[in-house]
Amino acid sequence: MNEIDQIALADHCQAGATIAISGALAVALAQATANGCLAGGAGDADGEAMHTMQRVMATIRERYQTLAIEDGAAITQFVRLRESGQALAGYGVLCDGPQEMAQLAIQAAQQIQAYRPYVCERTRDDLEFSLVLITGVARAATQLLDSNLRIWPLPDLVTKYDPIVQRLYAQIDILQPVPRIRRSS
Repeated sequence: MNEIDQIALADHCQAGATIAISGALAVALAQATANGCLAGGAGDADGEAMHTMQRVMATIRERYQTLAIEDGAAITQFVRLRESGQALAGYGVLCDGPQEMAQLAIQAAQQIQAYRPYVCERTRDDLEFSLVLITGVARAATQLLDSNLRIWPLPDLVTKYDPIVQRLYAQIDILQPVPRIRRSS
């Protein structure tokens, strides 16, 4: 059974795993744009940008894939910590995952935006699709963290994570996915 089937057949919340898999797919598409440009014969400067893009996106993709798996274990870890009298640490486990997913998405989006001048024409639109997707992942992960703070409005938790939520939303707001592929005339 693959990850998507596991999410669909689960009997408990799967937002974190879904967001992580979405992030992995978005950065995989960005990585593919660099692969396509390299296959088309990039120049030296462009080639370096493409190799950097491949490397950064591969690292982020691998982390998202790990986070998707870890998200399933987070509930078990939370219960274990809560039962051992460490409830706050358990809630932290459930907040740290979405925080990292959002930060990875913002990092990826910034890299994608920086790569725009180097992308070749044949993969240009796919790069923009990737940016739209990863921006959505950043927003979804931040909303998951925000949701956790709504569900568990513990003062210590809110004190630690609310400034992070505010910072993440501010960083998302400055991302620049194109609103349309074809510009209006």
